[in-house]
Amino acid sequence: MARGATAGVTTSRSEKVRRRQETILSLLRRGGYQSIHSLTETLDVSIATMRRDLTDLEEEGLVVRTHGGVFPLSDRSTSHEPTLDDKRRKMVAEKLAIGALAAKLVSPGETVIIDSGSTTWHVADQLKAIHPLTVASNDLRILWDLANTPGLTLIATSGVVRSHVFALLGAQTIEFLDGLNVNWTFLGADAIDPDRGITNVNIEEAAVKRAMIRAARKTAVVADHTKFGATTFSVVCDLNEVDFVLTDNGLGREMSDRVRETGVQLLVPEDL
Repeated sequence: MARGATAGVTTSRSEKVRRRQETILSLLRRGGYQSIHSLTETLDVSIATMRRDLTDLEEEGLVVRTHGGVFPLSDRSTSHEPTLDDKRRKMVAEKLAIGALAAKLVSPGETVIIDSGSTTWHVADQLKAIHPLTVASNDLRILWDLANTPGLTLIATSGVVRSHVFALLGAQTIEFLDGLNVNWTFLGADAIDPDRGITNVNIEEAAVKRAMIRAARKTAVVADHTKFGATTFSVVCDLNEVDFVLTDNGLGREMSDRVRETGVQLLVPEDL
C-alpha cells in the first residue's frame, strides 16, 4: 500500500475511534452509569475495544471506571478537579493549537487578561512573540513564565493563592480586575455546554472569571474538545455572554452547530 493510502487508512481509523468515544460519552451523559457489557452490545464492538476506549476516556478525565462498568465523571461528581500538572499532561497538541489560534487575534500594543489554567498557559506562551503587549494574569505559573519576556508589561492581580492550581483568587482579585479595561480576556473553562453555558468546579474561580469578562472589550474562551457537552458545579456565564470560543479540530459537527446556535463565534485552528 502506498504511503498516502496508509495515512488515509490511519486517519480514517482515528476518526472512527473518536466518533465511537463521543458516542460513549453521549450515552453516559444521558443515562449515567453503564455496564461495559451494555456498551459493547450497543456499539457492537469487542470487550477489548471497549476497554481501550474507556481507558482513553479515563486518562482524559472524562469517566470513572468501576468493576464492570463506568460513570461519566461530570455526573458522578461536578466538583472533581484534577491538579494543574494533571491538566497540563492531557491534550497537549490540542492546547498548543488553541494557543496559536488565540495569539492570531491579538495585535501589538493591546492589553490582555489571561485566566489561570493549562490551556491559557499555552495562550500566554504564544503571546511572547507579540510586542509591545500588556498582560495581566492571576496565574502564578503564567506570570513566572512571562516575567523575562522582552517588550511585555506584566501585571499580577491581587488575591489569595489557591495552591494546587497556582491561581490568585478572592475579593481582592475581583476588586483589582474591576479596575481594568482591556482589549482581550482569554478565559479557561472546566466545562462548556450550549444549554448550561460555561461552568467551573470552584465557586471562587467562577466569580473571578466573571470579573475578567467584565473587564474586557472581547472575551475568548479557550478549551479543548473534551470540555464540551459537560457541566460542573458553578456557573460562570451563558455562552452568548462571551464573544469567541476557541477549540481544536476534534469537536464534532453536532456540538459545533449547537455552540454556534447560541450566537457565539466558534473558531478552530483551520479558521485563521
